[in-house]
Amino acid sequence: MIPLPTTEDVRTIGQELFFEYHCEESASSCDAELWYHSHQKVTVLKFVDNDGWNIQTLKERGETGHPIAYEIEFVDGFIGTALEDELVDSEKEYFRPDPPKGR
Repeated sequence: MIPLPTTEDVRTIGQELFFEYHCEESASSCDAELWYHSHQKVTVLKFVDNDGWNIQTLKERGETGHPIAYEIEFVDGFIGTALEDELVDSEKEYFRPDPPKGR
């Protein structure tokens, strides 16, 4: 059983957010399917087990390499894993270019 975090800036199960992919933007990436799904609305399904639970802030978790990870579902039913910095409240927070269309 994954313990519930007691940290700030933690997303909740069932929350609808926007996803922006922040890793290797390439068709040859092992996460290419996530890249192609960037800039879409998602639903948080569950926490993914990791070491970030006892680190109190998003900034500290990022600096130590222990971000919270979430399983997310896209509108088309695709399920993937997102790190907490890839989930934003608004499309206005995107800073990466859109992924390619018609892959």
